[in-house]
Amino acid sequence: MNTRTHQAAKSFMASIVNNHVGKNIRRYTIEVHVNEVRYNALGDIGGHTAQEGKVVEIGPDFTVVKRSNNSFGIIDNGLLAVPVQVGDKIRYQGYNKRRFDGTLADGSEDPAEGGARTFMLTGVKTYFPVKWDGRYLGVNEKFADTYTEISNPYLRDLITQMETASVNEGRRAVVNVLVDAGATNLRFNDSSEDDIISDPPAIHCDVANDRFKGHVEVNYDRGMDYYRLVLTRAEDGHVERIEDIDVFSLGQVLIDAIDDGNWLKVRVTVLQPAAKSRKTATI
Repeated sequence: MNTRTHQAAKSFMASIVNNHVGKNIRRYTIEVHVNEVRYNALGDIGGHTAQEGKVVEIGPDFTVVKRSNNSFGIIDNGLLAVPVQVGDKIRYQGYNKRRFDGTLADGSEDPAEGGARTFMLTGVKTYFPVKWDGRYLGVNEKFADTYTEISNPYLRDLITQMETASVNEGRRAVVNVLVDAGATNLRFNDSSEDDIISDPPAIHCDVANDRFKGHVEVNYDRGMDYYRLVLTRAEDGHVERIEDIDVFSLGQVLIDAIDDGNWLKVRVTVLQPAAKSRKTATI
Protein backbone atom coordinates (compact mmCIF):
# COMPACT_ATOMS: atom_id res chain seq x y z
CA MET A 1 0.00 0.00 0.00
CA ASN A 2 1.54 3.32 -1.08
CA THR A 3 1.22 5.68 1.88
CA ARG A 4 2.57 9.11 2.70
CA THR A 5 4.22 10.63 5.75
CA HIS A 6 2.86 12.86 8.47
CA GLN A 7 5.17 15.70 7.42
CA ALA A 8 4.08 15.48 3.78
CA ALA A 9 0.44 15.77 4.90
CA LYS A 10 1.22 18.85 6.99
CA SER A 11 3.06 20.45 4.08
CA PHE A 12 0.13 19.81 1.74
CA MET A 13 -2.29 21.32 4.27
CA ALA A 14 -0.14 24.42 4.64
CA SER A 15 -0.16 24.91 0.87
CA ILE A 16 -3.96 24.96 0.55
CA VAL A 17 -5.30 26.05 3.93
CA ASN A 18 -5.84 29.68 2.90
CA ASN A 19 -8.44 28.47 0.41
CA HIS A 20 -10.56 27.03 3.20
CA VAL A 21 -10.40 29.36 6.21
CA GLY A 22 -11.73 32.85 6.81
CA LYS A 23 -9.39 35.83 6.82
CA ASN A 24 -9.85 36.20 10.57
CA ILE A 25 -8.56 32.66 11.27
CA ARG A 26 -4.98 32.74 12.54
CA ARG A 27 -4.64 29.18 13.80
CA TYR A 28 -6.00 25.83 12.72
CA THR A 29 -5.74 22.24 13.95
CA ILE A 30 -5.29 19.08 11.93
CA GLU A 31 -5.63 15.33 12.47
CA VAL A 32 -3.50 13.31 10.08
CA HIS A 33 -4.25 9.76 8.92
CA VAL A 34 -1.19 8.16 7.30
CA ASN A 35 0.47 4.78 7.62
CA GLU A 36 2.93 6.03 10.19
CA VAL A 37 3.11 5.31 13.92
CA ARG A 38 2.29 8.38 16.00
CA TYR A 39 2.34 8.55 19.80
CA ASN A 40 -0.01 10.71 21.86
CA ALA A 41 1.06 13.03 24.71
CA LEU A 42 0.91 10.11 27.17
CA GLY A 43 3.33 8.02 25.12
CA ASP A 44 0.64 5.62 23.91
CA ILE A 45 -0.29 4.68 20.35
CA GLY A 46 -3.82 5.98 20.60
CA GLY A 47 -6.90 5.25 18.54
CA HIS A 48 -8.99 7.67 16.51
CA THR A 49 -12.42 8.92 17.47
CA ALA A 50 -15.05 9.19 14.75
CA GLN A 51 -15.20 12.61 13.06
CA GLU A 52 -17.58 14.33 10.68
CA GLY A 53 -16.96 17.02 8.13
CA LYS A 54 -17.08 18.13 4.53
CA VAL A 55 -14.56 17.11 1.89
CA VAL A 56 -13.04 20.38 0.67
CA GLU A 57 -9.94 19.28 -1.21
CA ILE A 58 -8.69 16.16 -2.97
CA GLY A 59 -5.06 16.31 -4.04
CA PRO A 60 -2.84 13.73 -5.71
CA ASP A 61 -1.93 12.21 -2.34
CA PHE A 62 -4.29 13.56 0.31
CA THR A 63 -7.95 14.29 0.95
CA VAL A 64 -8.84 17.18 3.28
CA VAL A 65 -12.00 17.17 5.41
CA LYS A 66 -13.13 20.41 7.03
CA ARG A 67 -14.61 19.62 10.45
CA SER A 68 -15.15 23.18 11.69
CA ASN A 69 -14.05 26.67 10.69
CA ASN A 70 -10.49 25.97 11.87
CA SER A 71 -10.24 22.16 12.22
CA PHE A 72 -9.32 19.71 9.48
CA GLY A 73 -8.71 16.04 8.89
CA ILE A 74 -6.09 14.97 6.34
CA ILE A 75 -6.29 11.45 4.97
CA ASP A 76 -3.84 9.62 2.75
CA ASN A 77 -5.84 8.77 -0.37
CA GLY A 78 -4.47 5.24 -0.27
CA LEU A 79 -6.12 4.68 3.11
CA LEU A 80 -9.66 5.71 2.18
CA ALA A 81 -11.96 2.70 2.44
CA VAL A 82 -14.33 4.19 -0.14
CA PRO A 83 -13.84 6.99 -2.69
CA VAL A 84 -15.21 10.44 -1.87
CA GLN A 85 -15.85 13.64 -3.80
CA VAL A 86 -15.35 17.29 -2.97
CA GLY A 87 -18.55 18.46 -1.30
CA ASP A 88 -19.41 15.13 0.33
CA LYS A 89 -20.31 15.30 4.01
CA ILE A 90 -18.72 12.27 5.59
CA ARG A 91 -18.16 10.46 8.86
CA TYR A 92 -14.75 8.80 9.12
CA GLN A 93 -12.65 6.90 11.63
CA GLY A 94 -9.10 5.60 11.65
CA TYR A 95 -7.88 2.36 13.15
CA ASN A 96 -8.96 1.34 16.64
CA LYS A 97 -8.53 -1.95 18.43
CA ARG A 98 -11.77 -3.91 18.56
CA ARG A 99 -13.13 -7.00 20.25
CA PHE A 100 -14.26 -10.13 18.45
CA ASP A 101 -17.86 -8.87 18.55
CA GLY A 102 -16.85 -5.73 16.65
CA THR A 103 -17.19 -3.26 19.53
CA LEU A 104 -14.34 -0.94 20.44
CA ALA A 105 -11.88 -2.55 22.85
CA ASP A 106 -11.67 0.61 24.97
CA GLY A 107 -15.27 0.09 26.14
CA SER A 108 -16.55 3.39 24.75
CA GLU A 109 -19.37 1.67 22.86
CA ASP A 110 -20.53 -0.39 25.85
CA PRO A 111 -23.94 0.32 27.41
CA ALA A 112 -23.92 2.78 30.30
CA GLU A 113 -24.33 1.35 33.78
CA GLY A 114 -26.10 3.49 36.36
CA GLY A 115 -25.91 6.45 34.01
CA ALA A 116 -22.11 6.19 33.69
CA ARG A 117 -19.82 4.64 31.11
CA THR A 118 -16.31 3.40 31.87
CA PHE A 119 -13.70 3.20 29.13
CA MET A 120 -9.93 3.17 28.68
CA LEU A 121 -8.05 6.27 27.55
CA THR A 122 -4.63 4.60 27.25
CA GLY A 123 -3.26 1.09 27.20
CA VAL A 124 -6.25 -0.25 25.27
CA LYS A 125 -6.04 -4.03 24.77
CA THR A 126 -8.14 -6.63 23.02
CA TYR A 127 -8.89 -9.72 25.11
CA PHE A 128 -10.12 -13.12 24.08
CA PRO A 129 -13.57 -13.69 25.65
CA VAL A 130 -12.24 -16.23 28.13
CA LYS A 131 -11.64 -16.30 31.88
CA TRP A 132 -9.86 -18.17 34.66
CA ASP A 133 -9.03 -17.44 38.29
CA GLY A 134 -6.84 -14.36 38.59
CA ARG A 135 -7.21 -13.26 34.97
CA TYR A 136 -7.41 -9.49 34.49
CA LEU A 137 -10.15 -8.42 32.07
CA GLY A 138 -10.11 -4.63 32.45
CA VAL A 139 -13.24 -2.96 31.11
CA ASN A 140 -14.46 -6.40 30.02
CA GLU A 141 -15.00 -7.59 33.59
CA LYS A 142 -18.72 -6.85 33.31
CA PHE A 143 -18.98 -9.51 30.59
CA ALA A 144 -17.13 -12.22 32.53
CA ASP A 145 -20.27 -14.27 33.19
CA THR A 146 -20.61 -14.91 29.44
CA TYR A 147 -16.93 -15.75 28.86
CA THR A 148 -15.58 -19.28 28.37
CA GLU A 149 -13.73 -20.83 31.31
CA ILE A 150 -10.22 -22.05 30.37
CA SER A 151 -8.32 -24.55 32.51
CA ASN A 152 -5.43 -25.86 30.35
CA PRO A 153 -2.29 -23.92 31.39
CA TYR A 154 -0.74 -24.12 27.92
CA LEU A 155 -3.85 -22.72 26.30
CA ARG A 156 -3.88 -19.95 28.90
CA ASP A 157 -0.28 -19.15 27.99
CA LEU A 158 -1.08 -19.05 24.29
CA ILE A 159 -4.02 -16.73 24.89
CA THR A 160 -2.01 -14.40 27.12
CA GLN A 161 0.91 -14.29 24.70
CA MET A 162 -1.36 -13.42 21.77
CA GLU A 163 -2.91 -10.62 23.82
CA THR A 164 0.43 -9.09 24.79
CA ALA A 165 2.88 -9.73 21.92
CA SER A 166 2.85 -6.74 19.58
CA VAL A 167 3.02 -6.48 15.78
CA ASN A 168 2.98 -3.65 13.24
CA GLU A 169 5.35 -1.44 15.23
CA GLY A 170 3.20 -1.74 18.33
CA ARG A 171 -0.07 -0.69 16.74
CA ARG A 172 -1.64 -4.11 17.29
CA ALA A 173 -1.24 -7.25 19.35
CA VAL A 174 -1.30 -10.70 17.76
CA VAL A 175 -4.92 -11.17 18.87
CA ASN A 176 -5.87 -8.14 16.76
CA VAL A 177 -4.61 -9.91 13.65
CA LEU A 178 -7.46 -12.40 14.13
CA VAL A 179 -10.01 -9.70 14.99
CA ASP A 180 -9.03 -7.49 12.06
CA ALA A 181 -9.11 -10.45 9.68
CA GLY A 182 -12.82 -10.80 10.51
CA ALA A 183 -12.58 -13.88 12.73
CA THR A 184 -15.93 -15.48 13.57
CA ASN A 185 -17.08 -18.66 15.31
CA LEU A 186 -14.32 -18.30 17.88
CA ARG A 187 -13.88 -21.44 19.98
CA PHE A 188 -11.28 -23.13 22.15
CA ASN A 189 -10.03 -26.67 22.58
CA ASP A 190 -9.44 -26.72 26.34
CA SER A 191 -8.05 -30.25 26.49
CA SER A 192 -6.95 -31.99 29.68
CA GLU A 193 -3.24 -32.11 30.44
CA ASP A 194 -3.35 -35.92 30.15
CA ASP A 195 -4.48 -35.64 26.51
CA ILE A 196 -2.30 -32.70 25.52
CA ILE A 197 -0.28 -34.69 22.93
CA SER A 198 -3.18 -36.42 21.17
CA ASP A 199 -5.59 -33.50 21.59
CA PRO A 200 -3.56 -30.27 21.51
CA PRO A 201 -4.99 -27.13 23.17
CA ALA A 202 -6.03 -24.77 20.42
CA ILE A 203 -7.80 -21.61 19.31
CA HIS A 204 -10.20 -22.00 16.38
CA CYS A 205 -11.99 -19.45 14.21
CA ASP A 206 -13.27 -18.85 10.69
CA VAL A 207 -12.00 -16.05 8.48
CA ALA A 208 -13.37 -14.63 5.23
CA ASN A 209 -11.54 -11.64 3.79
CA ASP A 210 -9.60 -10.57 0.70
CA ARG A 211 -6.56 -12.64 1.75
CA PHE A 212 -7.99 -15.86 3.14
CA LYS A 213 -11.31 -17.66 3.41
CA GLY A 214 -11.50 -20.70 5.61
CA HIS A 215 -10.72 -22.18 9.00
CA VAL A 216 -7.82 -21.03 11.17
CA GLU A 217 -6.41 -23.11 14.03
CA VAL A 218 -3.56 -22.11 16.32
CA ASN A 219 -2.50 -25.01 18.54
CA TYR A 220 0.29 -25.94 20.93
CA ASP A 221 2.60 -28.83 20.10
CA ARG A 222 3.73 -30.04 23.54
CA GLY A 223 6.22 -32.50 22.07
CA MET A 224 8.15 -29.82 20.19
CA ASP A 225 7.23 -26.99 22.59
CA TYR A 226 6.21 -24.82 19.65
CA TYR A 227 2.97 -23.52 18.17
CA ARG A 228 1.40 -24.73 14.96
CA LEU A 229 -0.87 -22.92 12.49
CA VAL A 230 -3.37 -25.00 10.51
CA LEU A 231 -5.19 -23.30 7.63
CA THR A 232 -8.08 -24.99 5.84
CA ARG A 233 -9.28 -23.18 2.73
CA ALA A 234 -13.05 -22.98 2.35
CA GLU A 235 -13.09 -23.22 -1.44
CA ASP A 236 -11.33 -26.56 -1.82
CA GLY A 237 -10.60 -27.90 1.68
CA HIS A 238 -6.85 -27.63 1.13
CA VAL A 239 -4.98 -27.85 4.44
CA GLU A 240 -1.72 -26.03 5.09
CA ARG A 241 0.23 -26.70 8.26
CA ILE A 242 2.93 -24.31 9.43
CA GLU A 243 5.04 -25.99 12.12
CA ASP A 244 7.54 -24.96 14.78
CA ILE A 245 6.36 -21.38 15.37
CA ASP A 246 7.77 -19.62 18.42
CA VAL A 247 5.84 -16.91 20.25
CA PHE A 248 7.97 -14.15 18.72
CA SER A 249 7.15 -15.28 15.18
CA LEU A 250 3.46 -16.14 15.60
CA GLY A 251 2.18 -12.65 14.83
CA GLN A 252 4.08 -12.29 11.56
CA VAL A 253 3.17 -15.83 10.49
CA LEU A 254 -0.53 -15.00 11.00
CA ILE A 255 -0.16 -11.71 9.14
CA ASP A 256 1.46 -13.43 6.18
CA ALA A 257 -1.29 -16.05 6.11
CA ILE A 258 -4.57 -14.20 6.72
CA ASP A 259 -4.09 -10.42 6.92
CA ASP A 260 -5.44 -8.50 3.92
CA GLY A 261 -4.27 -5.10 5.20
CA ASN A 262 -7.74 -3.56 5.22
CA TRP A 263 -7.47 -2.82 8.93
CA LEU A 264 -5.32 0.15 7.94
CA LYS A 265 -8.14 1.72 5.96
CA VAL A 266 -9.97 4.77 7.27
CA ARG A 267 -13.63 3.80 7.56
CA VAL A 268 -15.83 6.25 5.67
CA THR A 269 -19.59 6.76 5.61
CA VAL A 270 -20.98 9.33 3.17
CA LEU A 271 -23.67 11.11 5.16
CA GLN A 272 -24.67 13.50 2.38
CA PRO A 273 -23.30 13.29 -1.16
CA ALA A 274 -22.06 16.43 -2.86
CA ALA A 275 -24.75 18.34 -4.68
CA LYS A 276 -24.68 17.66 -8.40
CA SER A 277 -24.08 20.72 -10.54
CA ARG A 278 -26.94 21.62 -12.84
CA LYS A 279 -26.33 21.68 -16.56
CA THR A 280 -28.16 24.21 -18.73
CA ALA A 281 -29.13 23.06 -22.20
CA THR A 282 -28.42 25.48 -25.06
CA ILE A 283 -30.97 25.53 -27.88
